Order: sequence, then structure tokens, then C-alpha cells
Amino acid sequence: MNNSTHKLLPDVPDDYISDIKIFENKILVTAWDGTLSVYEVNNESTEVTLSSRVTHNFPLLTSCMIDSMIYVGSVQGELLKYDLEKGALNQLFNNDDDNQIAQLGICKMFQCKDRCLLAASWDGILQFINTETYQLIKVIRLAVNVKVLTMDCDGEQIVIVTTGNKIRWLKNLFDESSQDVEIQSPLKFQIRDIKLTTNGTGYVVSSIDGRVAVEYFEDQSKQFAFRCHRMNLTDTQFVFPVNTLAFLPKSNTLYTGGSDGCVSCWSLDTKRKIRQYARFDSNSVVKLCCSEKALVIATSDDSFKTNATVTSDIELQSSNIYIDFF
Repeated sequence: MNNSTHKLLPDVPDDYISDIKIFENKILVTAWDGTLSVYEVNNESTEVTLSSRVTHNFPLLTSCMIDSMIYVGSVQGELLKYDLEKGALNQLFNNDDDNQIAQLGICKMFQCKDRCLLAASWDGILQFINTETYQLIKVIRLAVNVKVLTMDCDGEQIVIVTTGNKIRWLKNLFDESSQDVEIQSPLKFQIRDIKLTTNGTGYVVSSIDGRVAVEYFEDQSKQFAFRCHRMNLTDTQFVFPVNTLAFLPKSNTLYTGGSDGCVSCWSLDTKRKIRQYARFDSNSVVKLCCSEKALVIATSDDSFKTNATVTSDIELQSSNIYIDFF
């Protein structure tokens, strides 16, 4: 299908895009070159402009905006805050502060209730921070050597993909009696992304072998899986990782993005594909983010994952970010 409705964002970071978030008319983009880019969308003209960019010393992995403050996580385990008015990027906690407990990358951030910031790190630590006082409210430590690979949160519950291809579900974040439940992955191969359904009754996971599974916490009879992001040739089939998932808010419409450079749109109600986007460029689709008004698509060169050798003289393709208005 023709991608005639999409626009290419200006001044996109060249390096690998690590995360995209949409907050009202702002699009936050973090990248492995240490940049945090803030784009503004004109709701009337749908023009998108780069309003602010700041560069950190280390790669940035994720971001979250609460009120007018932007919070960012680095590969070094740093929690950073970015004041849009002052244009300053500062550490939330000092290195010698007892609150600075993550030693590995802050890979995911979410807003919970009462302006609480949830920051998860690769070393299996979940920090809940009061963004008014900048005090730790709660810390959850997963078992030793259990790492957070990816996760999702709807403000009340979380699903976490950990090492060993396991999924952990914590139903009520702020109920001290609530225990996390470990779930075996419904997919055989490594999980690339996980998203809670918009009504919170289940979750969707994608894997490196071109599969997506739809799971439900209570009604397991509704569970199903499907194959996608594959290329059929005469005598063989190429299978591509499904890198990223995104839901259209308040719906069962799911978007999947893969290393084939394509985006597909699915209805979980009818269990059918409802739209196929044409390939955007020669890169892989690495991140999707969806609001009620638009879908944002990030493409980056992930060929380094499959190169036989790692050398510094391999020139990767520049990243691109597209926005498709509904």
C-alpha cells in the first residue's frame, strides 16, 4: 500500500533510534549518539519541527515526560531530567547518592499514578520516583542475574520480559500484597517487544522469528498467535524479527514493525491484517509509537546485528523517522 500520507521528520539523529514517545503535541526521540530530540507538531497544519535537542556524554535509551519536565535514562544507569525552558540536562541523583542504585542502562520509563516515574534498568531494578520531591517511593529488585530486556506499563500493572525468555506480570504496582507472576513465553524464540492491550486484560509479544502472540491473563481461550514480516520466495522463506509493537489508543488495532522495513496493521477483534504499509526505506523498522492522531515510525540500520565481524569501519545508514497522520 502506498505510504502517501506519511511525512519525514526533519533533522533526525543519524545513529540508532532507541526510543520514541508522544506526549500531546510533542514527540521525544532518544538515540545511541546521546541525543534527546524534542519535536513539536502543529495540530492545524500537521507540520513537524525540531524544537530542542541536547546531547549527553553516553547513549540515551528511553524518555518520559511528566508535566513540563522530560526524564531520560542513559546506558550508564543514569536518571536525567531535561528542563525545556532552561535547556539543561542534569542528573536526577548524584553518583554518590543512595538513590543512584542502577548500575546498568535505564531501558524503560513510564508515568504511573500521582506523577510517579517508573524507571527500569537492565540489571533488574525498578525504581519508583516522586517527581515533586525526587525521592524514591519504592524499589523492586528482580532475582539475581535476572535482567529487564523490555517491558510495558499502563500505570497500574506491568509486564516485563526478562532473561531466559520469561515474562513477569505484576498486577497492582502499589498493592504491597501483590506478587509478581512468572509466565513462560508463548513464543519459542527471543522476544523483541511486549505491549499491554489497551483495556489491560492481556498483552502482545513479538519475536525474532517473525511471530506475534496475543495472550490474556484470565480468559486463555482467546489467545492466538500469527506469523508476519516474512518474504516468500520460490523455494524458501525469509523470516524477519518483529522489532516493535504499538496500539492505537483505546482500541484493539495493533501495529507491528519489522526488520523487513515494513509496518503492518492488525485487528485483534477480527484477527486479520487491515493495512500493509509499503517499505519506508532500506533500514529496519525499530520503533513505533502511536497516538490517537498519528503513528510515528523510526527506521535504523540494524545490520550490525548480523554482520559476521565487528569492525569500526562499517558505515551504517542514517536513521529516519516518519509520521503518518490519521
